[in-house]
Amino acid sequence: MKPDKFIAIDFETANRNMGSACAIGIVVFQEGVLTYKESFLIRPHQSLYSFDPSFIDIHHIRPEDVVDQPEFDQLWPMIREIIKDGILVAHNASFDMTVLMSLITLYKLEYDHFSYFCSVKLSRSAFKFLPSHRLNVVAEHLGIHLDHHDAGSDAFACAQIVNQTMILTGIYHPWELCDALMVPIGSSWYL
Repeated sequence: MKPDKFIAIDFETANRNMGSACAIGIVVFQEGVLTYKESFLIRPHQSLYSFDPSFIDIHHIRPEDVVDQPEFDQLWPMIREIIKDGILVAHNASFDMTVLMSLITLYKLEYDHFSYFCSVKLSRSAFKFLPSHRLNVVAEHLGIHLDHHDAGSDAFACAQIVNQTMILTGIYHPWELCDALMVPIGSSWYL
């Protein structure tokens, strides 16, 4: 049986380069229980340390906010340990998984291959009647508080979407939930 641990992640980036992460939110549910919730500011790699004003307008993270923060490679051993033995989920997973793999490649980090699914696709299947499946729309429908574009809040909302969908369907295993709602499961092998 595959593990029932799921890990919601959300990245914010400093600019259009997918390796320019400046924040990450991580939320872990194991056996239906919230076991970990944290967010970290990240100092982008020196080659990508350029903050686009339009991105600052979205997430409100400025260069001075991250100047003394760790780079991703310093956080990676802890993150790698947290995400092992589980399935990752993100709202618009193609973005967040590309950021994650871009960082792994940029820093030449060792990693364990992982599986993931997208909570946008999950919410499209579970809540077909919603006019949009953007994070803020789904969160509002489910009564989830959201400070949109705060990595920790976005990751928590994503995790809550999965958790509440499990409660609504009575399917408490992420792999089985994806199978029942016909949500594809991706793999880092193919990113």
